[in-house]
Amino acid sequence: MRLPIILQILLIAFLNGFRIAVEGAFSATVESGEEHCYNVIAPAGVQSVIHGNFDILDDDESPDPIGVVLYDSKMTPVWRSEREAQEGTFSITGEGKYELCIQNGSMGSDDYVAPKDGIDREVGFAIRVVPPQRGIEGEAGPDDRLTSHLIELSEKLMEGLDTMTDHQEYMRERENRHAMLADSTFNRVKEWTFFGGNCVGIDIIWASVISEEVL
Repeated sequence: MRLPIILQILLIAFLNGFRIAVEGAFSATVESGEEHCYNVIAPAGVQSVIHGNFDILDDDESPDPIGVVLYDSKMTPVWRSEREAQEGTFSITGEGKYELCIQNGSMGSDDYVAPKDGIDREVGFAIRVVPPQRGIEGEAGPDDRLTSHLIELSEKLMEGLDTMTDHQEYMRERENRHAMLADSTFNRVKEWTFFGGNCVGIDIIWASVISEEVL
């Protein structure tokens, strides 16, 4: 029995409301000359969507040494970031084990990033696995093709919303880092001001004592 188009659209929205994302957004400090890797597993037997992004949170540092690569279960690169990119996104289909690796500085002759520069970098990243949504069963026809197209558009929309949410999280992380830096700078200025004021006070007292002895 074929469902009316409006019910098909509502069903698509319902299915997407219960889509499964096995990972989310994180951040990590990648030491200079080091590489951090994170594993994710897509269900076997079906072609899931593996998508994510990265964003270098240290805006004042050069992105040149940072490289992000997604490997499949055979350790074959299936996606890599652009050279000197501050941020990037990826989306592929597949199954099995995948590994997202973030390196800070070249680690071999085949690396495409700049050499390490001794500076650790904070990198925000996200990786998600979304199993395929079930379409409307039945003979293929105009309505079924429309439903399949709507499912594809819905999945793309959800990917975009995930990416937007991740970047909002990265922005909050940047704000927190800047707030912590501002607080640290203010506390240092306050400490030095207090120390300097005490030194001036001691100098005045010492000068007064010497003046009294001379007189």
